[in-house]
Amino acid sequence: MSTQEGNRNNLYSFDDFLFVRNHFNYYCDDDFFQALVKKFTGDEFEKIDRDLRALSDYVSFRFRDLADKANELENRIKVTKVKHYDAHNHRIDRIERCLETEILEREIFSLGLFDQARNTPWSRFTKMFLLYQNGEAGVMCPIACTHGMVWLMQKYEKSLDFEAKSILNSVRDGVNGDYKLGAQFVSEIQGGSDVPANLVEAVFEKEKGSDGYSNVWRLYGQKFFCSAMHSDYAVVTAKPKGKESSTRVAAFVVPSWLPGNKDNEIRNSFTIDRLKQKLGTAELPTAEITYNGAVAYPIGPLEKGLANIVGIVLSLSRLHVAFGMAAGALRVAREAMLYSQFRNAFGIPVSSFPLMINQINDLDHFAKRSAAGAFKVYSEYIHFGEDLISGIRDLENIENLEERKRRFRLRELVMLQKIVVADEAPAMIRKAISFFGGHGIMEDFLSFPRLHRDSLIMELWEGPRLVLLTQIHRDFQRVKEWYSPEEFCRDLLEGVDKDTIENYTNEFSRIISHDSLLRNNEETLRICRDWEEFSTKLFIQYQKQALEELDFHEKPLKFSKLLRKFKKSELLKSGSTKKGNSIEIIE
Repeated sequence: MSTQEGNRNNLYSFDDFLFVRNHFNYYCDDDFFQALVKKFTGDEFEKIDRDLRALSDYVSFRFRDLADKANELENRIKVTKVKHYDAHNHRIDRIERCLETEILEREIFSLGLFDQARNTPWSRFTKMFLLYQNGEAGVMCPIACTHGMVWLMQKYEKSLDFEAKSILNSVRDGVNGDYKLGAQFVSEIQGGSDVPANLVEAVFEKEKGSDGYSNVWRLYGQKFFCSAMHSDYAVVTAKPKGKESSTRVAAFVVPSWLPGNKDNEIRNSFTIDRLKQKLGTAELPTAEITYNGAVAYPIGPLEKGLANIVGIVLSLSRLHVAFGMAAGALRVAREAMLYSQFRNAFGIPVSSFPLMINQINDLDHFAKRSAAGAFKVYSEYIHFGEDLISGIRDLENIENLEERKRRFRLRELVMLQKIVVADEAPAMIRKAISFFGGHGIMEDFLSFPRLHRDSLIMELWEGPRLVLLTQIHRDFQRVKEWYSPEEFCRDLLEGVDKDTIENYTNEFSRIISHDSLLRNNEETLRICRDWEEFSTKLFIQYQKQALEELDFHEKPLKFSKLLRKFKKSELLKSGSTKKGNSIEIIE
């Protein structure tokens, strides 16, 4: 019990905590992040390290503040608006967003992340990982979507129409330093993940339309979840009429405005019917739209659209979900840990209570193993020249069996990682919020409420957990003739002790040997429960091994040490340093 007398002039302040939090540089002050970059970037480390230090000066402060400002309630309301008509009764469907989001987007896209003249695979990844520490912030979804668009289009670059090549150049290489935004519109009202059930039509029309275009593909129908609605271009799925592949899904790139029409706000023959009011990613406009003859350009063979969308575009988005959540986890764990050291209860720091110590360790371990696992998975993607194989059939065309198996492991890792990280992240952020007590739910006190809402969106983005688990199980049924589950498990967990591998291998083999997860009987229900539990356990073991391979020798963050460090740095910047009780001016 406190022996302190009452005092109507309570002098308690959060200022020291805010000072440390607001002066922490996401990259420069994080030894663990630096260790990851050093391990994986090899000979590129010096240049990438230099670039990240420069970029982190913006991401940790200016970009952070812009993201937080955009999330204020009055600004979140702004991004839920669409202006359908101008004052002269012209249909414009103008997306209105707050200024802070527009500034943030412009400055992040100016980095030219997908411009191969400016970024290598590793510099691109590490910069994106750094940017994700501020959450989605209305910008990182367009980054992920643009990433998928560029990689799909450049796979078929030689066969693209002239107009489509120009689109690729504008999003990948930029025009006079201006990089355009991409999106992906796949989901329809009858089923999000059930892409084969798409009903939007693509019709090749020879006659000249009212927009002056002839001999082009045009789209007709509704798309129901269209995020990054303000983008310049979108990859869109549709079924081509009058073709042998008319029941199959094809992929097209669709301009939001035809050349010369953006300034006049004349959309490419589609309407934005309404914007979604979402739980999370509120800064990101997501819409329902109707195509009524929008000019579209095919990407790749019409009959391969589904495989390309799932194998390339959605796979890249799933990578983004996982490493984006892992990056955010580093920030969440750090800020929660520092607050627990700052805050006292019953005369001692909250971080001293055994129950809290366990939670701190759990949160810190989740963040570090998720980040290490994300780097390891992405290193496999880079190993293959950032080239994703569209589907199992294409995999089976690879003659080299070891390469085929390794590519298959990457395919499954992308889905497993997305499932596990996106499932764990909301619970971990909720736990971090509890460190702050009642302050944890105050949106103007910290960013965690926004990050928690966004994490619930990420859990559903690009395939819910059960859909992906079904797909993974089905994949193993298709490859069992050349890659057994036992061998897969051993390859995946290379470096783990033999007894653990043996236990995992036996369990995995038992689950995969069940031929289908679509039967409604007791045995299948039991296998499905086991598969849900085991898939998480399997990938967490992979993450733990990735963390062990990093061989990072922990130097725990100390609030008091950082407070002294940052205050000294501020004094030095102002041209003075403290000695005892006096101030010495530095000449």
